[in-house]
Amino acid sequence: MKHHATLFALLTLLLAGCGRAPSPAPSPASPPTPAPAKGGAAILDLDAAAKRLGRDVAILAELKEAGAPIRDQLAASQKDYQAQIDRLKASHGAKPSEADNQKLAELTRTLSQQFQQQQQQAQQELNAKRAALINRFREEVKPVALKIATAKGLGIVQLKNDLAILTSEPDLDITDEVVAELTRSAAAPSSPSSNPNP
Repeated sequence: MKHHATLFALLTLLLAGCGRAPSPAPSPASPPTPAPAKGGAAILDLDAAAKRLGRDVAILAELKEAGAPIRDQLAASQKDYQAQIDRLKASHGAKPSEADNQKLAELTRTLSQQFQQQQQQAQQELNAKRAALINRFREEVKPVALKIATAKGLGIVQLKNDLAILTSEPDLDITDEVVAELTRSAAAPSSPSSNPNP
């Protein structure tokens, strides 16, 4: 009987414990969403910024101006090469020999190779000029972009044009703010230089 009483008391305690709502396991507190931490990346669409600021048109105009003398030189070379071929043809007369034809073919091949080399060199010069103009615009944008990114708590600015960037955070794109800042800077009148000795 005593054994049954003890068992009953034990069951009562167990049932009382089951009826009590269990204490929830301590869950890690969800941290508040912080501002973007240093080291995050802002995104800048350099092409879009250039277009909205009119820099793309300016760059093309400068590139066209720089390419004008190069194109003139190529045209002059082509005209000179053709004149050399025409003179050689004329010297062969109406009925050129097989040797004459070989000389003409050799000259044509040589001048064609020279002209192709000139074209390649001209293209390299234009590419270098284009790269320099784009880099100049990047350097103009750089301090403004870094300033805006830093204010947002972001330590890196990634150019959308250089990378395939997928993001669901539109706030990371600082293109609009960079364009606005550069527009304000361009519109701001330059302060007159102070003259200590009027």
